[in-house]
Formats: sequence, C-alpha cells, structure tokens
Amino acid sequence: MISDADARGVVLRRYWQHVIEFVLLVVAAVLSLVPGLFLAVGLIKLGLTPEAFTIVPMVVVAAVALLGTLWVEIWYPHRHGGATPAMRWLGLRITKVRGGEPSLRDYSVRWLLMVVDGMFLGLVGAVLIAVTPRHQRLGDMVAGTVVVRAVT
Repeated sequence: MISDADARGVVLRRYWQHVIEFVLLVVAAVLSLVPGLFLAVGLIKLGLTPEAFTIVPMVVVAAVALLGTLWVEIWYPHRHGGATPAMRWLGLRITKVRGGEPSLRDYSVRWLLMVVDGMFLGLVGAVLIAVTPRHQRLGDMVAGTVVVRAVT
C-alpha cells in the first residue's frame, strides 16, 4: 500500500512535471519563430504576398507546438519506459492500473483527454489528481493508467 506521504510526493511531482514540460514546449515554440521568420522572408522573395510574414511564422510555431506535444506526451514515454522527459527527471513513470506497460493507444487517449484536463489553466486535471483515490486525471482514468514513482 502507498503511504499518504508517498502519494502526496507523487502528486506534487506530477504538478511540477506539467509545469516543466509546458515551459520546455513554450521555449521550443518561441525559438521556432526565428526559422519561421527566415522561411517567410524567403517565400516573400520568391513571390508570396507580404502577409506570409505573419502567417508562415504562426504556422511554424503551431506545428512545433503540436509535434512537440505529441513527441513529449505520446512517443517519448512509449519508447522510454512510460516516462516523459520531466517524469524521468522527477522519478515518475506511467503504468497500467493493473500493471504493465501502457500501449501507444493508451498514451494517445491520455493526450487527447488533456483537452479536458487542461481546462481552466489545468485546474480540472489538478483537482482530479488531488481528489481521486489513485491520483489520476481524466486521461489516466479513461486510459486505465496511473502515474507512480519510478523504481530505480
């Protein structure tokens, strides 16, 4: 059985994990503005309208944000023992409730339901993590997963 202190530690680490990953994704998206601007300038020189100077960088940032999120939330944990980069740093991992490795589908379900969990600046997911017996957000409950301390 998991002690209350251990459960609180996992909950706090999960909150920090989301903050760290959000910051990393924002930094990557902002940094992608530079190549987006260079691409826009090049396309304008090739004859695209000047509106490309605003549209192209926004498309590049959106693509980086989406692809980065897919990589962090789905592909990386699927290939690295159930842990996102921030989870690895904080000693957490995702596992099936009944034990075992989650499937790619499970990670995808968790990610898709981040839309609900992320409502009100993540308050929905944060409250669910705090009040559910296994400290799961909606994505975890639907996918049948739980975040636990990584055994080293």
